[in-house]
Amino acid sequence: MMELGVYPAMFYLWWVFINGFLCFFEILFLQNLTGVKEKWHASVCLLASCVLAFLMMRFHGPKMCGLILHTIVIFGFSVLSVKLKVLEAIVPVAVILMLYTFMEGFQFVFMDRLVEKNMSVWMGALLQISVSGLTAVLTATGLFIISKGLSDMMKAKESSYLCTLQYLDEARRRNERYAAFQHDIDNHLLVLSGLVQERRYAEAEKYSENLSRLSDSLTGGIDTGNLAADILLREKINFAEANGIQVRLDVHFSKKYSIDDADLCTLLANAMDNAIKACMQAGKGKPRISAAAGMKRHFLIISVTNTTKPSGYATAHGQRTGGCCVMRGKDYGTGLKNIRRTVRKYGGTMETVRGEEEFAIRMLLCLGPAGKAK
Repeated sequence: MMELGVYPAMFYLWWVFINGFLCFFEILFLQNLTGVKEKWHASVCLLASCVLAFLMMRFHGPKMCGLILHTIVIFGFSVLSVKLKVLEAIVPVAVILMLYTFMEGFQFVFMDRLVEKNMSVWMGALLQISVSGLTAVLTATGLFIISKGLSDMMKAKESSYLCTLQYLDEARRRNERYAAFQHDIDNHLLVLSGLVQERRYAEAEKYSENLSRLSDSLTGGIDTGNLAADILLREKINFAEANGIQVRLDVHFSKKYSIDDADLCTLLANAMDNAIKACMQAGKGKPRISAAAGMKRHFLIISVTNTTKPSGYATAHGQRTGGCCVMRGKDYGTGLKNIRRTVRKYGGTMETVRGEEEFAIRMLLCLGPAGKAK
């Protein structure tokens, strides 16, 4: 380190600040990775890192020793605060150390070149401060981008997991209803046979219609060509109708082209949830939802339109086209982020259209033939 002779405390303070700045983003990286946010533990880790950085500079400790101590602090935070297992903590800590070591190495090489130049001590100090600040910002940016990507991936997996749980729960309840219906079917057939034998045809027809409605309730009355979508949409429609929302459905999926059930449920669940929420907030009038999906060649097209409360909308969010505003390139809530992420997985596009009292989301996905992994 260069000896300034004037205001050395200011020089030390800068390096402590840089170390604390990087440590903050390292902590944020680990917290975003796990979803555990303990402010008290983070403060202790940040303070310990800054104190160690100051001591290493004050007593001119070797760089390797500082790197080892910094590793111990971050590794301890990973295990004790964000509750990672020892083996699980190795990879994220390795990512942090890789970026940290790159920053230190770049500074060392750059400053080694500057030593060969004939310049004043103050000019060398200014350049060292500038380079350290720039590399610290680049390192922090790298950690932030990686953590955001991992966080989005975890949210997508969580959404898929919740959809799977909902699917399994509904399947369990449907099996229970099937079992109850099967237990009673012999009695129903006996009654129906008795009515026919007694030539009470009107009553037999009415009884048959009741049995048909009961059977439809077991199958959900929805046949999209995808069982997971049938179950999910049945749940959403039941909830919507219970809240006075009229739902119109025209959804058909082809078995010739493949899409993961979890991804399909992510698209439908988020789109329907957003539509139901908007309808419940629409206020006066009769809210309605219209959902349509189908194949056009190897493209899957999904559209969900819902009533929304009247409000002025700014054209800054999109383009005015025939009385509506087409919004592109911006995320509008977690639900739309999940949809956008899933659509991109299949090389597709998504757009949202806002009218005076209507909102629509449209998705286009490129699907491969069934049997081929995506």
